Amino acid sequence: MAAEFPPPDPRLVGKLTILKLEPGATLRRVNGGHGVAHSPEARPDAEASVEIGQLARLAPLEYERHRKEAAERLDVRAYILDRLVAAERGKFGDHGKQGRALSLPEAQPWPQSINGADLLDELAASIRRHVVMHDHGADTAALWAVHTYLVDCFSISPRLAITSPEKRCGKTTALDVLARLVSRPLPTANASASAIFRVIELKRPTLLIDEADTFLPENEELRGILNSGHRQGGCVVRTVGDEFEPRSFSTYAPCAIALIGKLPSTLADRSVSIELRRRRWDEPIEPFRFDRTEHLDQLARKAARWAVDNAELLRGTDPEMPAGVFNRVADNWRPLLAIADAAAGEWPARVRRAIQSGGCGEQSVRELVLADIQMIFAERAVDRLPSAELVDALIAIENRPWAEWKADKPISANGLARLLARLAITPETIRVSDRTAKGYQRSQFEDAYERYLPHHGR
Repeated sequence: MAAEFPPPDPRLVGKLTILKLEPGATLRRVNGGHGVAHSPEARPDAEASVEIGQLARLAPLEYERHRKEAAERLDVRAYILDRLVAAERGKFGDHGKQGRALSLPEAQPWPQSINGADLLDELAASIRRHVVMHDHGADTAALWAVHTYLVDCFSISPRLAITSPEKRCGKTTALDVLARLVSRPLPTANASASAIFRVIELKRPTLLIDEADTFLPENEELRGILNSGHRQGGCVVRTVGDEFEPRSFSTYAPCAIALIGKLPSTLADRSVSIELRRRRWDEPIEPFRFDRTEHLDQLARKAARWAVDNAELLRGTDPEMPAGVFNRVADNWRPLLAIADAAAGEWPARVRRAIQSGGCGEQSVRELVLADIQMIFAERAVDRLPSAELVDALIAIENRPWAEWKADKPISANGLARLLARLAITPETIRVSDRTAKGYQRSQFEDAYERYLPHHGR
């Protein structure tokens, strides 16, 4: 049925040229104006729709190459063509897109109630079944896996740092095992910052990042996103759409990071740590098989059920911390301690032993130098030391970085001064025997000891 058009406004008659189109004719731009094309070759709307569909199936780079020419051929502005192509892409889902649609496995809660202590025992044993690690490392991994089902109950989600001094220590296997145990696992060996915050906003996965030493130290934007995701409410703001509308994307999600060496300091400060060593010939493990994970999948379902049953109990809990654990270290351990306390049995004591066994994470280099300087002053029973003597004493301590500080060269007096300057400690002119020298007095360090060495004075 032909469309009915209202008559023109009488006030405009004489000012408009009314074009009556015959069947099959189209209105075309001709020499800057408009004319009627009566050619049987004229492109009806059906053909334009076909071309838009073909454009929608092109990869983004290929579409960009054809965009201007296609817009001219269809006699539309380029940004209008962009919208038509975007709408067409929405009709056929994934056609024309690269990669696969993201689908995260989700454990169905176990049908019966679960004993928390038994669950944690099974989790720790299953992790050690496939990866050689200390008992406190397996306990930490078990608690962390359960916490991934309960992140909305806590204000902090500690990063899990899985480190080793060399390759072939079991880091990838540890992540493979965790991928069967945690909530909504998303393993990746590399990721862009924009992909991370978009997938967190969309899916709230548990990120399992492998081989981070190959890309994370140089990727400042990604480190910032992983840092902000440590705390509930963490987000980034980006502009989206043709109008560049500012939008907030959540970054709060559980994250395990495996790498050779150490995490960047800001991430290490937000982590609980497991350090792996290469397996000896006499340390038996069972090889991990992707087609034989029923025992792990069953544990994931049990963890999901225990989380459902205990979420309200855990929400807002504030467990008692071991002596000397406070600030961010306490923040990192609070969710895991809360889970251990709720599970009961031996677990409240076990997790506190894990903390005392080194699960708190590594000391920063400034904490390390403060502890060593404290020891040097105590051993020598003096109130002041020249810089040169203090540096020599630091270099002499075994298993410390001072002998190979920069480019395999020992730390210098200037290097020590730069290290201490951030703590508001600077060398002074001191008197030693019958001479004066640049150095430090014991009293200069007392405030820093109290602030940065948890066990000082206890």
